[in-house]
Amino acid sequence: MPGLELPSVQDHSIDWIWNDSPDFNKFRGLDWMKEPCRTCPEKEKDLGGCRCQAFMLTGDATNADPVCSKSPHHQELVDTVEGIGKIAGTPELEERPILFRNMKNSKKIIKGREIELVK
Repeated sequence: MPGLELPSVQDHSIDWIWNDSPDFNKFRGLDWMKEPCRTCPEKEKDLGGCRCQAFMLTGDATNADPVCSKSPHHQELVDTVEGIGKIAGTPELEERPILFRNMKNSKKIIKGREIELVK
């Protein structure tokens, strides 16, 4: 992401980079969060969503991930996805919910793809 200065392993140990460098710590914890994340009961679980996704879709990595229905940018994302479907002329595509990726649902998604490839 623009603005992040990630240190080189030629200058610092991996341990220092991961644990102590300012930009690797920028989004750890909860203090960086803005509303609606700051007061959301789910913040301990989802940690505000994906910072890269928030940056790419809103231009600000500290915004709530637009995949979250509580994000002020959520409807914009939904409208964009629907618009792409209309442009592509694929109204028959199966609608799937926009969701946060985690280890459990990522494995299900990957497993589903493997099943589709075998068929």
